[in-house]
Amino acid sequence: MSNLIAKIDPFFKFAFVIIFSFVFMFTRLMWLNIGVFTSCIFLFLIGTKPRVWLKALKLLIPVSILAFGLYMTGLRFGDPGDSTGILGAANQTGLNMSTRLVAFASLSLLFVLTTDFFELAKSLHKKAKLPRKFAYGMLCAVNLLPYIRQEYKNARLAFKVRGVKVRVISLKPVFSMLVNCFRWSETLSIAMISKGFNENERPKKEKSSA
Repeated sequence: MSNLIAKIDPFFKFAFVIIFSFVFMFTRLMWLNIGVFTSCIFLFLIGTKPRVWLKALKLLIPVSILAFGLYMTGLRFGDPGDSTGILGAANQTGLNMSTRLVAFASLSLLFVLTTDFFELAKSLHKKAKLPRKFAYGMLCAVNLLPYIRQEYKNARLAFKVRGVKVRVISLKPVFSMLVNCFRWSETLSIAMISKGFNENERPKKEKSSA
């Protein structure tokens, strides 16, 4: 199976997703939503490895549940004067909302699952002239995500050991996690300054060799 999508320059993929999403945001065509979704699935199947599109299908399961909830919301709170039949206004509203969510989700997954964030930051720095400190900050934020996830698990485990009941949506472990995140951000800012990423620093022009 080819890995064609991952070989495309991340900057061009990023620019296409941003521009297309901005234009797509102002449309209300259900068939366009379905077309975007099917196109993304087709690109997953022909342009990515099996583990990538299988992961995409797993991630689309909760998205499908949310889409069904949006469909029922549109069906329930749509136009009360025309809520029956396939061509009814309420049914069309629900289908438009649900397919729109699935389309945006599939487009986002196609970009995220086929893009290396290190290559994205490097490409944005070279082609989009992104300042070095922002590119470095993006890489730091991405690399911190696994540590933040592990810190959240450690905070929940610490409360459990102390005999404190923590619910699924409790903010106690989140607060403990954020304290360490703030400490990490200060450490990263000091590390960036020590590496020469000063706010008022201007990149030096390379001298051309004679």
